[in-house]
Amino acid sequence: MKERVFRRIGVLFALLIPLWLVSAPWVDGEEKDTFSISLVQRATVKKTGGREVVYERYQVEKGDYIWKIMRQRGLLKKPDFTELYAALKNLNPSLTNLDLIHPGETILIPLNIVSVKGYEEGKELDQEPAKELIDLDEADLENYVVKPGDSLTKIIKNKFNLPSGFVYEDYLKLVQKFNPALTNPDLIFPNQVIRLPIYSPEMVRMPIKAQPETAAPSKPRPAKTKDTAEILTLKQGLKSIFNQMGEEWVDGGEQFIPLKSGGQVNLKADSFPVLNLNSGRRIIVDIRNELPEDIGRLIEADWEDYRIVHLAQDDSLKTATGKILSACNYHTVVKSGDYLKVTGDVGITIAGDWAIIPQKGKGDIPDRVITLSFIRSRSEQTPRVVKAYLARLGIIAVDYPDFSGSDSASEEVPVLKEITMKENVDFPLTTLLLDLAGQPFSKTLEIPLYRGEDSGFNVIIKADIFFNRQGQDCIIDFRGLSPHIVSLLSKHRIRVLPLSRERVPSRITARVLDFLGIPFASKEHRFPVAARPETRNIMISFSGITFADREGQMILATDKRIAEELVFFLNKSGYHVLDLTRFGQ
Repeated sequence: MKERVFRRIGVLFALLIPLWLVSAPWVDGEEKDTFSISLVQRATVKKTGGREVVYERYQVEKGDYIWKIMRQRGLLKKPDFTELYAALKNLNPSLTNLDLIHPGETILIPLNIVSVKGYEEGKELDQEPAKELIDLDEADLENYVVKPGDSLTKIIKNKFNLPSGFVYEDYLKLVQKFNPALTNPDLIFPNQVIRLPIYSPEMVRMPIKAQPETAAPSKPRPAKTKDTAEILTLKQGLKSIFNQMGEEWVDGGEQFIPLKSGGQVNLKADSFPVLNLNSGRRIIVDIRNELPEDIGRLIEADWEDYRIVHLAQDDSLKTATGKILSACNYHTVVKSGDYLKVTGDVGITIAGDWAIIPQKGKGDIPDRVITLSFIRSRSEQTPRVVKAYLARLGIIAVDYPDFSGSDSASEEVPVLKEITMKENVDFPLTTLLLDLAGQPFSKTLEIPLYRGEDSGFNVIIKADIFFNRQGQDCIIDFRGLSPHIVSLLSKHRIRVLPLSRERVPSRITARVLDFLGIPFASKEHRFPVAARPETRNIMISFSGITFADREGQMILATDKRIAEELVFFLNKSGYHVLDLTRFGQ
């Protein structure tokens, strides 16, 4: 009923004013309501054999051919295509060869055929039998340039939406026939040019090869399609990922996209979610791959900020994310194996399945940096304290899925473990290091070096710090003993560590540890934030000195300011922090 009313109104408006022609995608003869397109066109009606044909005048452009023009208007998928094809020949009697049209030539394109009430059944439109394109000697061909990531079956499926079964298989054979150099259809290369026969319903009518009588008829293998639950899971995953990235994912309501030439495209966001980027770009995600490419090209041609992403049936959440990221036109996108680096008191190397700089920012400093990783367990997840620290720097760490769950509370309130110095003590850093090493000592001690029984003289040396380590007397000197006294002490087998001229805490630390014979490492120390490969991980680098105290606890002594969140992270990694900035210079 809906269709009959529409047709009557269409004929009436065609006779009076420019026609509003409404078209929608057709699948197996059923109208789908996920999207519609309204166009303002100049249309005309011609009566032929008890029917009225609504047609459009079209001026041929360079590169046009009949099947392309009809496919762009969605006519090849209409149930009455055979009648429309016959009407095309009737409307253009001067075209003796429909395969031969020239730029500048005007042809009449039938858009709809309506039965006129009151006419007797008369001669129908002259219908020619469909060609039997057994060898397709006269087939229209289109050159396709292979892109990175393409496969032959993917190209054919996306470009022509071929039905499953024998047509799909036979079409592959035809492609190989028109491309003799294509010996292996599974092996194609970027920038390779492939000749594709233009698919049309006439090709569908190609005769089926007879099956042996003894063999049971084979059923066409149905194409794999996602069920409703899979589609919902995919949409929820994409929404979670892009919302965490700071973008807006809209999957409710309806989108109205006006066309500059008149009319508009209406899209239901449930089937065609829209990603609104901070840059102003809009990404329409064709979740079910049901938006015709012509409609997508129409939108992109009118609006440079819109991009259409068609998802294939076999796209996983990860491959779908990759397709959408490719359409976002971000400033920088690097994949696993490459990384971005942030320098400062703490070095940060950012990697993941993707590392992204959305926009350049002022002075080449980006406002945001995003790392996105698909993970398999809680151990691969970026700790919350690290995420909080990175967020303050404008770095967003997105892990999917989130394995935190109810256990995240214990991570929210970690116990801070820092090494603190004693107040109001002389030589605080050195005495702290001796305590960590478990070394007893005395301060400001007078050591009798010589004592004469009859001569009436003795020599006493004042030691700032004195201790015996492994049977060896040792002095750490801060006041500055003269070289002669140091030489004299050496003769009496007393080791001296002179620190009177040292002002840099890191150097004092290294010299004291070396004097005590405690192994240490003085370099840049790199820590992965999660248990995943470095090519997909965030690495945090600290400069400083690492050593083990008397109980085996690892210490990081650093003269760089470390944020509290990173102290928590180091604690979790098995390190206590010795903040050398508190000891001055």
